[in-house]
Amino acid sequence: MDHDYITANGLVERYHQGSLPPDEEARFEEHFLGCPECTEQVELARGFQRGLKVMVAEDIAKVAVVQAGLFAWLARRGRLAQWGLALVALLIVFGLGALPSLWSRGEAARLEQTLAALGDRESTLERDAGNLQKRLADSEAHRRELESKLAQAKPAEAPHGLASSVANLSVALLTAVRGPGEPATTIDLAKTGDLVALAVDPGADARFETYRVTLSRAGARVFQKSGLKPNALEAVMVAFPASFFTPGEYRLRLEGVKTDGTAAEIGGYPFRVVGKR
Repeated sequence: MDHDYITANGLVERYHQGSLPPDEEARFEEHFLGCPECTEQVELARGFQRGLKVMVAEDIAKVAVVQAGLFAWLARRGRLAQWGLALVALLIVFGLGALPSLWSRGEAARLEQTLAALGDRESTLERDAGNLQKRLADSEAHRRELESKLAQAKPAEAPHGLASSVANLSVALLTAVRGPGEPATTIDLAKTGDLVALAVDPGADARFETYRVTLSRAGARVFQKSGLKPNALEAVMVAFPASFFTPGEYRLRLEGVKTDGTAAEIGGYPFRVVGKR
């Protein structure tokens, strides 16, 4: 989700009105939490809500002051003048001013109800934002835990020609890049062992019986393996000798294969190789 899409579809306005579909609302919340521009627009909208509350309070205070001044002025007149002015005031209020007054009170009541609803909506959004941040933190902690476990695990699959026993295994946990500018996983050949294992989390999907991994460099396929299954850590992993890689940009494509033989792409995982062996 980018700024052009947000502006063209009025997502900030619809977000505060609560009219976004749940999936689009979740995508927008995920975007504005990391976007200073959208965060500023949301804060401006909240400031507008608080300004409406202040305006309503000021209008009510002004009406009270006018009424108090009128009665004080009448108190200084003679009794006959008071009766005359009171009669004129009643004619004005009930003959001409009743409808505007009733309209103003009704409008003020509707504004109060609207502001109360907006306040509830703001509280809900703040609570949801807190829950989203907590889920992101839990996800990051889970990722670090998985990386630690993968570092101690054995590769599930390796290219042909490798010895049956190897040492110095390096494991790289690949993650999908969500948007431009986000760093991809980097593998430094100068710091790896004899083997480099690439691991991805395929997620839980009962439709797939096996998985297929395709590795490409500069748009050209350099490796493909079918019939893979997740290991005990629920990760699909394939290992290569470190000499298999040369510095450059790579992309691992993971597909799930159903029982009928049809395949569906689960995700693409770019990574960068630097250094030399």
